[in-house]
Amino acid sequence: MAHLAILMPEPAGIALPLPAAKATAKGPTRGAPPWPPSLRALDAAPRRAGAELLDAAGAGREDRVLCLGEAGAETLCDVLNRGCRGGSAFRQPPAHPDPVEVVVAPAIRSEEAGRAVADCARRALPSGGRLALRLIGGGTAAIARSVAARLRAYGFERVRLCGQAEGVLLVYRLSAAGKER
Repeated sequence: MAHLAILMPEPAGIALPLPAAKATAKGPTRGAPPWPPSLRALDAAPRRAGAELLDAAGAGREDRVLCLGEAGAETLCDVLNRGCRGGSAFRQPPAHPDPVEVVVAPAIRSEEAGRAVADCARRALPSGGRLALRLIGGGTAAIARSVAARLRAYGFERVRLCGQAEGVLLVYRLSAAGKER
């Protein structure tokens, strides 16, 4: 099983370089972003599913994040862009994950995958830890009920449920009574 872990060192008194001045030439520029000109004019990038999950879970600079599933590597890039303290990504949920404050799973397609994420999150999160996952594909309502039942049994409480065009977004928090250490 291969995994990728990146920990961001704290810059101690080191001044970060200023961004390069923007070119003012008219017309297309070399290396222009692939998104439409209307977004380039706003200097905005399209939102990715991982960034949306990190927002929903409230991931910040002090959080370590565990990204699980098929879109875990892309979500890890969003973790780094956000400036989180650390992050790791696994295609399959590990049996013995490192402790983290946030677990995200941007693409759960089956009940089995949802249960594996629930088991991994229970092991990785301390009391108050947050879990955000997106269920996609067919049968999301049945999968959501099954995953929700398992998470409730583990001591998670649902914070938010959103039905979206891409699937169902679930956000949970591990209650203080839900985990014995």
